Amino acid sequence: MSPSWAQDWVPELQGAEDEARGRSDPIVISLPPDLDTDVYARLAVEIDDIDMTAFASTAPGQITVSPPEALSTGQHTVRLIERGEEGSILERGVWVVEVRFSELVRDFSVNADLAGEVNGRVLDGGLSTPSQHVTGESGGNLEAAAGDENWRVSLQGNYVYNSQLELGLNERNLDLGEYRLDGDFQNEDFFAGLTAGNHDTGIESLIMSSFNRRGVSVRAGTSDDRISATGFVLRTESIVGTRHVLGISHDEERIEGASISVRPIEALQDNILLTGVYYSGEGSDGGFGIGAEEVVNEGDGWSVAADTLWFDESLRLRGEFAEASFDFDGKNVGFGAETANAYSVLASVEPLRGSTLGGSVVNWTVGAEHSVVDTFFQSLANPSLQADRETTSAFSRFFWDEFSADLTVSHQLSNVDDFDFLPTDRTIDGYFNGTYTPYVEPSEDGSLPWFGQPFFGVTATVTDIERVERSSDFPEDDANNISKSLTLNAGANYETWSWNLSHTIYTFDDEINVSNDSINNTTGLSGYFLIDDWLTLSPSVQYDVFEDTDSGKANRTINLGLATDITVIPETLSASLSYNMNVRTGDGDTPDTTSLGGEVVWTLREPDINTLGIALAFNGFIQETRNDDFVSEEDDVQYQAFTTLRLSLPVSY
Repeated sequence: MSPSWAQDWVPELQGAEDEARGRSDPIVISLPPDLDTDVYARLAVEIDDIDMTAFASTAPGQITVSPPEALSTGQHTVRLIERGEEGSILERGVWVVEVRFSELVRDFSVNADLAGEVNGRVLDGGLSTPSQHVTGESGGNLEAAAGDENWRVSLQGNYVYNSQLELGLNERNLDLGEYRLDGDFQNEDFFAGLTAGNHDTGIESLIMSSFNRRGVSVRAGTSDDRISATGFVLRTESIVGTRHVLGISHDEERIEGASISVRPIEALQDNILLTGVYYSGEGSDGGFGIGAEEVVNEGDGWSVAADTLWFDESLRLRGEFAEASFDFDGKNVGFGAETANAYSVLASVEPLRGSTLGGSVVNWTVGAEHSVVDTFFQSLANPSLQADRETTSAFSRFFWDEFSADLTVSHQLSNVDDFDFLPTDRTIDGYFNGTYTPYVEPSEDGSLPWFGQPFFGVTATVTDIERVERSSDFPEDDANNISKSLTLNAGANYETWSWNLSHTIYTFDDEINVSNDSINNTTGLSGYFLIDDWLTLSPSVQYDVFEDTDSGKANRTINLGLATDITVIPETLSASLSYNMNVRTGDGDTPDTTSLGGEVVWTLREPDINTLGIALAFNGFIQETRNDDFVSEEDDVQYQAFTTLRLSLPVSY
């Protein structure tokens, strides 16, 4: 045993363990005043298991550690270790310290990614509308956050700058893009929060789904999630920029509403969730009335849903009913609002939940869903929902280790309300996607067999449309067609290269000859090659044949591409080049094009955290269009070249 270990001494951390410390405050450990001086050389300090001895200074009776970078906020573990003979160690002390930004704020961070460039056009030809000789553009993202044990505030945003006013956002040179401000508070009993800016409230229902708009929403509930509520005022159109910063300044273009979720049975609070949603407001569906004036629609809607989980969450049962009112021809104009209903029921089960096969977890979900959306169902908060559909579908999703497979089959009928003036169509859709990625163990020297790390995939779709009943207004109109597609792809990854081969066949057959039958075959092959540390190549070729089987005419297209990246001087001088050739032949021949583009970049200074990166570049392109059989107002050869100053600054605090 080392003689020093015979000394029984205990170090002390200056300041109480629960005392808040600043991110850059040194950590001082007190040592016994009578400690042998020989022991000092054998002491080591670790912070979060990282050796910080190189940043420690000793003085009689203490050792001081000044980390090279400010510590992150939160808890950190400090250890004082004494090294003995033959690599043995003795832990003399261990402490947990709390690092805070300030007394009021525990966590504070700012991160930004700023970039911009100035372009000078030095060469051009054949362009009818070339850009200005000198242009500038910039864009960046900003994130900031502050918080304590019970509260947190965060901000995310971006900006866009373009010296060409016609290309600027909202016809401004500099403008805000999207932003989001969040504030949250939570204690042992309840939570509350507010969000302003571009966001999705997270409400998913038949009347409101994936509704990401600018506005304001508030939320509150109990910490055990028994009751939660969200209130919102949102713009109906998507906007960016400083125009309408909050997005709710106009009554004609906003909706307001609320949702409430309740878990009514305490013993089953993780199993049963009841949700109600209501909204009302005004907005445009993109239609135009007399005099090309935009139609302002008025509408409201409500829905109730029950979502339940049973048998250790392996069985899910969900049901929802919704009603929406929508004024299609505009508020206070013509006819009144139409009121319509929609409902859906879903059942899904995971029959192998928690099971393993070959040491890997098996995830398999099978289920069925039935939904009915009335003919005139329309919601301002769910504009993408397709109305006039009665749909029954079954699905299976399987994932196990190296294999995954998705299968969906659906049956759909239109003219839900059985109007005589509308036709009734039946649509059957089928979709399958499967992937297989076997893992191949490399040999001891790291090499792979000739087939590398392979991967395989198949995707198939089918859509069968048939008119079950014609409309009374247009009894001659009919529909009966089927489209099918099949895509096969395979490839492999190796240590320094990879390849990918795919083939797609798409067919369209119209049984009543309203449209011509056709078949389309597309074959693509691409690769990636790391020739050396300084050179990579990415070649690709695609061959497409489109045939009109009724007329016997066919069009063929060959597309060749090659991209390369070259490192002349690491981290200083690099170049990239891309070449593309598109050749079309056959009936209805169209012009062929060949293009070449590239750039050379000289990096004067690499960007680093809080350090400006500077680079100079020369870039350009040239494109040739062969119009042998066509008369074109554009030149056959078009080209343009620029010198560019690029600036980039990653910011972190």
